[in-house]
Parts: sequence; C-alpha cells; structure tokens
Amino acid sequence: MSKKRKSYEKSFLIFIIAIIIITLAYFGSPLSKVKDITVKGVNDLGAQQVINATDISDNSLLVGVFFRQNSISDATRKKLPSVKSISFRTKNMRDLTINVKEYATLGLIYKNGYYYRIIDNGRILTNKLKSYTGNYPIYTNFNKKRELEKITKIYKKMPESVKNNVSEIHNASTKVNPYRIKIDMNDGNKIVADVRTVDKKMKYYPSIASQMKKKGVINLEIGAYSYPFDNKK
Repeated sequence: MSKKRKSYEKSFLIFIIAIIIITLAYFGSPLSKVKDITVKGVNDLGAQQVINATDISDNSLLVGVFFRQNSISDATRKKLPSVKSISFRTKNMRDLTINVKEYATLGLIYKNGYYYRIIDNGRILTNKLKSYTGNYPIYTNFNKKRELEKITKIYKKMPESVKNNVSEIHNASTKVNPYRIKIDMNDGNKIVADVRTVDKKMKYYPSIASQMKKKGVINLEIGAYSYPFDNKK
C-alpha cells in the first residue's frame, strides 16, 4: 500500500471520528433540544392544549421531532379530533413552530348541563364544556344524527353576516309540517322556516329585518313575511 493511500485512509478515519465526536457533543448539549415552542393557527383550541397533545417539551430533541413528525401528528389528531392537520417548522435551529389547522365549529348542543361542540367533519366532540366562547349557535331537539348533520350543513352555507346573527336553532316539527324549524337571532327577532327551503331564504333575512319597525317574527315557511311580537297573527 502506498504512503499516499495510507495518508488518505488516515485522514478519512480522523474525519469520521471528528464527525462522530461532533455529533455526540451536539446531541449531548442543550443546542440539540427544543428551546421555545410557538403554536399558530389555533382558534377554539388553546396553544398549551396542542403542545400537551404533541408531548413535545424543552427536553425533546429537535431532530427527533422532525423524524417523528408523522407519528406525532397522528397521535395529536387522535387526542384532539378537532385538529385537521398539524405541521412543524424550525427557526434558529432551536425554536419550534407548530402550525395547526382546525375543523371549523358549526355550533353546540346542550345536554345534561354541558355543551358539546359540533365540528365541520360532522363529529360531536366528547369534551364537556360548562361554558363556551365564540359566536356559535345552539341546536336543540335534533335527536337524530341525520337531522343534526343536515341542519349544520345548512348553517355552514349561510351568508357570514347571517351566521353571526344566529343564536339558537330549534327543531319545531309538527304533524302538519315535520320539517319546521325555529331560529332565534341575536338581534332579538325569531324566524319560522322549513328545513327544505331555509338555506335559500336566509339570505333575504338582513333585508327583511331592516324593514321591520319592531322586533318580531319572520316567517319563511311559505313565502316571506314578518310581524311584530305584539301582533296576534
């Protein structure tokens, strides 16, 4: 073996050893661990709630987070069903940003003293809420899953200005009209409608309400007309 070949092999060995030493030193130092965690994109969830679900802490290896990001994402979505997707980004090789996309909340149901969120993928979350924040409608008397799914889809398609005004949606079916619903609005008006046509008619609500001199009832079952609460109609 030539001296040149031996010199090359010796240099290569020294290089490999140096890489191993540097790697071990890095993983044994604080530089390899997550320093600060920032959560972006949360709406109904809390930032700390997301961090806890990922099991990432300032003791976690940053490189380990990225190697395991798919499994961390899957585990987080199982713990927090309202999470649609989750991804990770690093800054300064130590700070971690968790980007979250949530399923939109389409309202809540009230049962046995607790509120339960209904999210955009049709699920009713099992988390019990004594109270809630956000401008979401409360659904009552929709005892069948199919009925609840239908009315939440209708609500989702309403114009934003109308959605923000909806307070409660009640199943008010009768023998005469099994499709009847009642809607309480935040502005004080009440709506009587048919679930089969309400999605097309609710867009007219702002115009009808603006012409009312007093708060009252807007009937959208057949046609569209309104009358004040003190009217015996």
